[in-house]
Amino acid sequence: MPGSSAESLEMYLFPESAVGTKFSDTLEIDQEARRLYMSNNWTGGVDVFDISGDRPVHLKTVRIRGLMYGIAIAKPVGKTFVGLGGSMVAVIDIDPDSDKYHTLLTRIDTGGRGNTDLIDFDPVHTKIYAANRNDGFMVAINAVDDTVVGRIEGLGGGLEQPRYNPADGMVYLAGNVDNVLYQVDPETDTLVNTFDIVDACHPNGMAINPTTNQAILACSNRQHPHAVLWDFATQKVATVIEDCGPGDGAAYAASVDRFFFAGSDAPGGPSMAIIGGDPVALIENVPTKDESGWAAFDDVSGRLYAPAIQEGRPALLWFTVAR
Repeated sequence: MPGSSAESLEMYLFPESAVGTKFSDTLEIDQEARRLYMSNNWTGGVDVFDISGDRPVHLKTVRIRGLMYGIAIAKPVGKTFVGLGGSMVAVIDIDPDSDKYHTLLTRIDTGGRGNTDLIDFDPVHTKIYAANRNDGFMVAINAVDDTVVGRIEGLGGGLEQPRYNPADGMVYLAGNVDNVLYQVDPETDTLVNTFDIVDACHPNGMAINPTTNQAILACSNRQHPHAVLWDFATQKVATVIEDCGPGDGAAYAASVDRFFFAGSDAPGGPSMAIIGGDPVALIENVPTKDESGWAAFDDVSGRLYAPAIQEGRPALLWFTVAR
């Protein structure tokens, strides 16, 4: 029997000096470069960590004006994109051979009034999909030349995580308020269908396993903490996974065939749900810290990273996932 992942929980605590609010939203890993990128309103930018050693090493903060939300790495074009307040998206150079390496390249106006929240990269069409959470639309951005090339309108409120699904070539967007999944064709950037989840999930995050063509939906239901396994072949709930959540972000790691659901609002305290197996089920809830609402898995070290709040300031926590 494997040991508990909680046995290896560690943290990096940010310095007391700060330029902004005590809030870190999302993070993502460049697996090839062994770099972790974390949007961090406390430090006033995107924090870059070297995760190639025994402990993450903070390299620098790429300063960005405004509140930061979602983050997505577009490795083929050497960039990282960040959702911002004021309906903007920031673009950071992550090409180590560039003379602008780890600097802000530009800011893209998505044409809304509210925040550009969570985003995702579609490597097939080389696009970034960015959800304007309370403006009722999602934009498609050409990741090569940083221009808005599509706008999917007429969507509901509480737009959360967009994800490109390699299994069927579609983009899916979680609609929290209306408890739906929107299906978008990235060839035309048009809304194809809207699927009623039926189960009272009201999803925030979403993580896709393209091999099984299924996803974990990170439910926000506080009265019934759970996650949902969604089947894209039938476009229905495959199973309800109890005793985890509610929370924000979800991630899938093919290297260990595991889903991770950041249950930052779990009744027993913040926890990271590790989900997997056949049939898919809850394997373990690992206790985390306040505001641990996101997850990123390092394929090389087997560590799971999450943001946190400790001693009134943000932190980066990690633990090794038991196998």
